Amino acid sequence: MDYITLSNQAFIALGSSFILALLVILIVRTIMKNKSPNGLRKELAQKDNFAMGISYASTLFTVLVVTGFLFKNLSFTDIRADTLYGILLMLFAFAYIHVGKNIHANFILKDFNEEKEIQHKNICAALVESGVMIGNGILILGLYNWSHAQSLDGLLILAVTFILLQVFMYLNSRWQEYAFSKANQGSSLQNQFKFENISLGLRYGGQTLGTCLAIYAGLASAAYFPGKMVENLIMVAMQCGILIILQQFLSALAIRLALPKINTESEIDQQDNIGIASIELAIYIAVGLLLVKLF
Repeated sequence: MDYITLSNQAFIALGSSFILALLVILIVRTIMKNKSPNGLRKELAQKDNFAMGISYASTLFTVLVVTGFLFKNLSFTDIRADTLYGILLMLFAFAYIHVGKNIHANFILKDFNEEKEIQHKNICAALVESGVMIGNGILILGLYNWSHAQSLDGLLILAVTFILLQVFMYLNSRWQEYAFSKANQGSSLQNQFKFENISLGLRYGGQTLGTCLAIYAGLASAAYFPGKMVENLIMVAMQCGILIILQQFLSALAIRLALPKINTESEIDQQDNIGIASIELAIYIAVGLLLVKLF
């Protein structure tokens, strides 16, 4: 059996991560079930609520990826201590994801009720929510990689930095609303979401994910100063701001090169062209991943 190279710690880490992942799935299932007045099984299997299915899938994907990422960085040399620390990290991560989602729903898109629209089978609403959910998961992983904070002052710096990142999310959303209004004679993007324009949901979700990936790249390239609030905020604001602008510019350039002589605003905003929106989605995410890889 000399060819088996996995150590006892590796088996323990694998087992702990798997058990925690199962618990996370059960918790997410319970939350989604409580959110649905008709019950999760009836919504998904009987009413064929595809919007609910997309929302459920994005939530599961986000929490499982965050769980695996955080536990991957634990050594499990002290099994009890590392397991408790991993669970504590998970609680903080889920709390931040929940806070970020609520900030987006109640402040950034305050005129659009995502949960209500998902109950009404609005796939556009589910795509918007999915982009925000996965995006906040990316932000959490970026913050963890950036600081690895364990002290009280480090946790405070993380909390304030997370709010700063939500400001970037707010500005990105306002920019998308401004661009939509300018291209559509002053129409409101949030009101248009209510008409189940799937291509709009794809584009909004893609831009959100691209922005979050740019923020992740900015955090990866930013220095962390233990115990120094102002210096950290300035560093994060500069690095993330520059990379968000770079991501937006490169994405716009790539879209023009990939879709020459095509009025993407008209195709997506007015004709619900899912194909064009899917191309934009792919470009936003690809450029964001390119920045992550480079930085």
